[in-house]
Amino acid sequence: MLKKRPVLLQCIEMLILFAALMAVDHGLLNGNAFSDLNPNPYWLPVLIMAMAYGTGSGLAAGAIASAIWFHWSNLWAGPADHIEQQLRLSIQPMLWMVTALVAGEVTASRRNRIADQERQHQAMERNWKKLAEVIARLTDTNRKLQVRIATEQRTVVQAIAAGLGLAQPDPESQVDAVARMIALAAQTEDFTFYDVRGNQVTARFGGKAALGQPPDLTRSPMVQAMLAVPRLLRSDRSADQALVAPFGLLAVPVSDGAEALAAIILVQSAAGIRMTEAYVAQLLQIAALLGKCPALFGRDQAFATKWLVPEGKVA
Repeated sequence: MLKKRPVLLQCIEMLILFAALMAVDHGLLNGNAFSDLNPNPYWLPVLIMAMAYGTGSGLAAGAIASAIWFHWSNLWAGPADHIEQQLRLSIQPMLWMVTALVAGEVTASRRNRIADQERQHQAMERNWKKLAEVIARLTDTNRKLQVRIATEQRTVVQAIAAGLGLAQPDPESQVDAVARMIALAAQTEDFTFYDVRGNQVTARFGGKAALGQPPDLTRSPMVQAMLAVPRLLRSDRSADQALVAPFGLLAVPVSDGAEALAAIILVQSAAGIRMTEAYVAQLLQIAALLGKCPALFGRDQAFATKWLVPEGKVA
């Protein structure tokens, strides 16, 4: 693309060219504006400025060359016809001005065409970048979908395995199955399952990531609130934060058939998980399913012996 120089720099370049030619003319030759040379060297500044910077600079160079020509040129040695003298004196400046005009317009047209091509090139680069970003987003979305599909397929298999575990006769398999179902819904192994008998709250088992002694919730404001009205408490909700935040992220109630609080699932942490409505709905669905299994939790006296937490499963 043609360089766009400031007008001041163009003028300096023009003056340097004319100064160099005048120095040669007056220092080495006769000082008659190169009247004896054809083509005249003052064509150089006119052509250079017109072709480099366009019509305006070319005409300015032509005007300066014409002024030098009119002042110092000497085209005749003796008397001559006045009209002929004027014609011979004017033809060179006229050619300079016409040439500067034509060459300048051609240069301007070429400059505009190159500028248009540059704008088109920049637009194409922007479009390519946008296309690359779209492709990158689509690739990332496709990868996430593939991972999600694979995860969901694995989750279905795990859920089926957990369901089969509930049908096992031994309590350890049942507790394992319940823990796996809760872990699948909560998408974390950092949870504790509490059994509620009247006002007594007992930690029964926890996920694989639940470390240390589980907190005693019997006299906590959180349990008192859930005993009064069994409802899910969320740490991201301002009304529940003071109740559940000291213990974890979520407290999910498990109600028995009489809608009384039978158990609490306390989710202590879930790295990288957003507590969306779908996420909460999954946990509530698991809690509802567990609440419909009185035999599993020893509410039915015929199955009370089944609710024996195996050694190593007590949180």
